[in-house]
Amino acid sequence: MKKINKFKTLLLNIFTSGKISSKQQAQKNLNGQGMSDYIIKYILMNFVHIFGSIVLIIFIIQNIIKGSYFDAVACSFMALIAIIGFSISRTKVVHVIPANISMISFGLFCIMLIWNGDAQGAGFLFIFIYPLLTVILLGMAKGIIYSVVLFLIVCIEFFVPGVSRFNYHPDTSLRMAAVYILVLSITLVFERSRKNKDKEIEKQKDELLNYNNNLEQMVQEKTRTIIVLKNAVMETIADLVERRDNTTGGHILRTSNYMRIIIEAIIKEKLYHEQTALWNIEQMILSSQLHDVGKIGIDDIILQKPGKLSDVEFETMKRHTLLGGDIIKEIQQKTGESEFLDYAFIFAVYHHEKWNGTGYPYNISNEKIPLPARLMAIIDVYDALLSARPYKKPFLHEEAIKIISDGKGSSFDPLLTELFLSVAHQLKGALK
Repeated sequence: MKKINKFKTLLLNIFTSGKISSKQQAQKNLNGQGMSDYIIKYILMNFVHIFGSIVLIIFIIQNIIKGSYFDAVACSFMALIAIIGFSISRTKVVHVIPANISMISFGLFCIMLIWNGDAQGAGFLFIFIYPLLTVILLGMAKGIIYSVVLFLIVCIEFFVPGVSRFNYHPDTSLRMAAVYILVLSITLVFERSRKNKDKEIEKQKDELLNYNNNLEQMVQEKTRTIIVLKNAVMETIADLVERRDNTTGGHILRTSNYMRIIIEAIIKEKLYHEQTALWNIEQMILSSQLHDVGKIGIDDIILQKPGKLSDVEFETMKRHTLLGGDIIKEIQQKTGESEFLDYAFIFAVYHHEKWNGTGYPYNISNEKIPLPARLMAIIDVYDALLSARPYKKPFLHEEAIKIISDGKGSSFDPLLTELFLSVAHQLKGALK
């Protein structure tokens, strides 16, 4: 079996001039209509070279045995042309050069057969194959020129006495000439039809490509419109939440900016790489705007209280995390949206959990808290410290950083806290 495969590979290499040297490469050059014209031309061209060389070598031997040394030299010359054409076809030159050589050697071979009086045998067959091969290998224009030149030379051999070794009967000559013209005409008609069909196929491909490009452009525009609409809806909802809570103006926009700065640092430092490699960063940053969406369900008396909340009021305020989760789940059930709202759910429910398990609503700790929520916990506290409240003045940036640093390992993820501190100067710039 291996020997058969090696033989097939060898044949592929020979007849395609090394352009295809394996079965896998051959399959790559196949399409719905078979091998490409490029490969077919090489196969036909090399068939002419190889078959012609073999036949000519046989003729050389026969002529030497018969003592026809002139014929032997002529056949040697044509065999040499065929071998040169085969050798050139294996180089990087364009296929047109060896194709011209193959048709010249084939034409000379046909002329020699007619000259020797073989118009009824092999000469008859080869002459009528010639137009088809030249048109396929060289195209319609060159194919016509080569075929007409051969036809004129053959006519001289047919009709001019003494030119060939054999005097052809006029009826035979006329019949041969008429059949040749008929074959050439049919070849040209079929080639013209094939070219028109190829043009039509190319036209259809171009139309399909343009349609696909237009469709892709329409989809991209529609997608951009949906993204813009989604962003606008999210920003509007976030704005509504802030308008109900008079003490947190600009909080959502600032936390989104902080989120982007820190996420970029996380990616750069490859912190929690296995998790962050799966993040859709733009979706995550956009969804972070909904981390306080649950405040929609909190009474205005509590939200807008000018002083510090009582213990009972604070317990009610803590419910905004669970309310936010419920709101997002309801939206998810109605829309089928997955990734974006999954992030939003994590931010809304878990952003008040603490690393040591003393947060809310579930009192979970360490890496049981989703990574995006651990990040939001730091950002949310940082912005709250910098913001003015009826019961406190805003902290300075340096004071807020000190408080965050003190919360490392208790309130906040230690690794995220270290990263936060390393980019703190960028956060201060973002405030401006």
